[in-house]
Amino acid sequence: MEAVTEWLKQLERLARLMSQRGVSLLEVRVNGAQVRLSRAPVEPAPHEEPMPPLFLAGYQNAAPPEPEETQSHWQPPGPIEVRSPMVGYCTLLPIEIGSRVERGQPIATVNVLGIPNEVPAPVTGTLIGWQVGNGEAVEYGQPIALIQPLTEEE
Repeated sequence: MEAVTEWLKQLERLARLMSQRGVSLLEVRVNGAQVRLSRAPVEPAPHEEPMPPLFLAGYQNAAPPEPEETQSHWQPPGPIEVRSPMVGYCTLLPIEIGSRVERGQPIATVNVLGIPNEVPAPVTGTLIGWQVGNGEAVEYGQPIALIQPLTEEE
């Protein structure tokens, strides 16, 4: 019974988050169980990007696009935004700003219905800032952290 009560509390939190962020549909799958939360949109969004299905089993990080070569010499890229792979509550891992992180190293988790989903660093570099607070609600695609990739000399 306690598990059901906790499940309902998590659903209520997600419903509040949907209302705060203007999300009209959220589908969650956990261990074969599926829950679909929907509400009437308050106002139509001027531009909506399609949202990929939400999977709690893991997160596959897409490789960044290849940079176009417009000059004859290499220039280091700017900071890379690490984005939330799903809607939930973000827990920041204990990594100091200015610390080196390796590609694939978990830097945060996004918790959905009590299930933590790791958010890995997409590149090797230096953590230069957090974009959310620990325990803060995040939405799909919201920036979580900034990482400055290592240059060729490093």
